[in-house]
Amino acid sequence: MKRLLMMTVLVAACAGVGGLTSMGAAHPTEKAIATEAQRSGAPKEPARARGRQWIYPDRIRKAIYDHLQREFAGKVHEVHVTLGDPQQPIAAPGGALALTISSADIEGSLGRRVFQVHVAINGALSRTIEATTEVAAYLDTLTPVRLIKTDEEIDVDDVVTTRVALYDLRTVYATDPRDVIGKAAVRPLAPQTPIKLTALRRLFVVRKGDRVMIEAKMGGLSIQTAGVTKSNGELGQSVTVSNTDSGKEVRAKVVGPGVVRVDF
Repeated sequence: MKRLLMMTVLVAACAGVGGLTSMGAAHPTEKAIATEAQRSGAPKEPARARGRQWIYPDRIRKAIYDHLQREFAGKVHEVHVTLGDPQQPIAAPGGALALTISSADIEGSLGRRVFQVHVAINGALSRTIEATTEVAAYLDTLTPVRLIKTDEEIDVDDVVTTRVALYDLRTVYATDPRDVIGKAAVRPLAPQTPIKLTALRRLFVVRKGDRVMIEAKMGGLSIQTAGVTKSNGELGQSVTVSNTDSGKEVRAKVVGPGVVRVDF
């Protein structure tokens, strides 16, 4: 009798264990599902609210960069944008998302700038985000390889092209060798310093104190006489010339080396 009772208890225990195992396999816990997903390498579900999406800072920075590329077109060779704020993703409603940029700052300004990022969902404005940035621009300019003195003619070997950071876009720098070669410096040009167009001029064809030929034409009549210039002059520029014979001063146009013309 005692042996029969022990066998009955053993059978019941085995049945209970088998029942628990079967139940556990049919209804796994959430923890078990997550563990199995990790083991199988299945991707995790994005941690975001249903029906919403995220606007990441890099997308905002890229939208501002594209806006500046259009704003600076033809003025610079390179633009850098550092996003200060926002630094965290921003939630937006689900749907087709588009970003447009506007700014109240002066167009072409550099340094710290604030932009308005307009968020549209399915073509309708959803919200506007304020973004702070640091904007830098770079330009390939011509720079001297040596000190160029005032009035000195610039030769092709005197300059090289260098990419430099700009502080503003109001100053116009020389970028084309044709704007520099054969010109003269208005003031000394330091080595490795971008050349401003305002620091250049055409060469003087005549200089103050030069003896020149004064031509005077009236109809088919042409008269020539000697004179002395009272100032420097570029080709096509008018200068004051003193007639050597009469001592009279006249305004004459520089038409070539050592030649000026008075038109009647």
